Amino acid sequence: MDRNYAVAPGEYLAEWLDDEHFTQQQLADRLGWSRKRVNEIVGGRAPISAEAAIQLERVTDIPADSWLRFEAAYRADLARLHDAEQLLADVDVVDARVATYLRALGATTATARSKTQLVADFLRFHRCGTVAAYRELVDEQFRSEFQLAALKESTDAVDEGLLMAWLRAGELTSEYEAARTLAFDQECLRALLPELRRRVATPDDRMIDDVRAMLRAVGVTLQLVDPPASFPLHGVTRWIDGRHPLIQQTGRRGKDGFIIWMLFHELGHILNDPRGEIHLEFTSSKTRNSHAEKQANQFAMATLFGESGIEPFDGLERDGDIRRVAQEVGISPGLAVFQMHRARLLAYNRGNQLCVDLRA
Repeated sequence: MDRNYAVAPGEYLAEWLDDEHFTQQQLADRLGWSRKRVNEIVGGRAPISAEAAIQLERVTDIPADSWLRFEAAYRADLARLHDAEQLLADVDVVDARVATYLRALGATTATARSKTQLVADFLRFHRCGTVAAYRELVDEQFRSEFQLAALKESTDAVDEGLLMAWLRAGELTSEYEAARTLAFDQECLRALLPELRRRVATPDDRMIDDVRAMLRAVGVTLQLVDPPASFPLHGVTRWIDGRHPLIQQTGRRGKDGFIIWMLFHELGHILNDPRGEIHLEFTSSKTRNSHAEKQANQFAMATLFGESGIEPFDGLERDGDIRRVAQEVGISPGLAVFQMHRARLLAYNRGNQLCVDLRA
């Protein structure tokens, strides 16, 4: 356990003076120093330099490297104590929900009683030396006007710390590191869309792995990262180093319709939005009203449902009819049900037997 005090090397020198019955003036005379210099070292107000350590060794018979270790330990302890004061002043940066999530990730074992350790582990998790540096990182992540507006307008009140922790958790995956080795090809991704659409039309327990492999071939990474509790986001689209697109989803909702829709929605961001933008997908539909979100929804609808959109399903209620029309359109019945629910064309207690749960 770290000490809550620092021992100046001058205290060891004061002990030596007592043991050897030397006065500070006598020691100063032997060293060729002023008495003031000896007094300042004894009082911890002046450091012991390498030259001073060598001279002290000759008089005290205590090795020079010992004096230098005493000095280094003292300075380190002073810095540690000052840092602890700073961490304690910034303890509000880690609220209880963030702390719980960090413990679940294995990033800390600290509890609310160990406040400074909790903040230190939080900064280490984000690879930041200070809270000020962490806040700069937040500003850098969400510098675009769209992002700042999305965070402020959200009725779900996204907690900044939770969001940053979830994004950082995604950066620690093997998929994230592997994404840096991929070469993104936008035209190949566009050409892949019909094949992707055909694959997701028949959802099964291999669908997500198959889609991942297909996307990797054109330089796009899809990963699922467990979110914090009550996290008001479904996913995020981001660009690693401004060159490698990555879709990170919570995987919290496992029905095929939701997963397929979100996938093509995110692909719309990748293909149509400025490279480097980060897009957050909120659980509340009230936040999905920006131009970029509307464009992504239009892209997903046109790619999956075609020109007629959801219209062929209007008025359908029986599972057999929904399944038949979905087959004619070339999509999974679960996707049709998902969009019918969203458009209020079907009661939420209808059509659920057509949905496939893709969660492992």
